[in-house]
Amino acid sequence: MTSTTPPTSTRPLWTALVVLAATLIAETAGLIAHAGGADIFTAILTAGAVGMLLALAHFAGVTGDR
Repeated sequence: MTSTTPPTSTRPLWTALVVLAATLIAETAGLIAHAGGADIFTAILTAGAVGMLLALAHFAGVTGDR
């Protein structure tokens, strides 16, 4: 007999992985900016910009299955 279960998607797993990686990379970028002499507000903006770029890369289809 043929199985009638639908194929499972790995998209939630990829999304969770990208969110975790984006968070860690964005936090690191903010810390490096602050350690480099930027004030705290500029460091937060740096972290947010890096996080947004990683999110754009993910939702543009660079990662995950299609």
